[in-house]
Amino acid sequence: MNAIIYLRVSTDEQATSGLGLEAQRAACAAKARALGAATVSVFADEGISGSTAAPKRPAMVAALEALEAGDVLLVAKRDRIARD
Repeated sequence: MNAIIYLRVSTDEQATSGLGLEAQRAACAAKARALGAATVSVFADEGISGSTAAPKRPAMVAALEALEAGDVLLVAKRDRIARD
């Protein structure tokens, strides 16, 4: 099984600091290890709100397109994908 990791932070400040992204990356990598999955790709939308439609998030689109049968999409928290 392969893991595709998707990261997102809402503000440019969070993106610049890297703290939000690194914490998400670490959480997703830990989950991949727990599942026995190899992390094959990491995609990040930086400074994009969770209320932005998925087609307007380049990294989200790329992450979904990278998925193949048997892969898993990992996010640190559900709100990284969408607000509602």
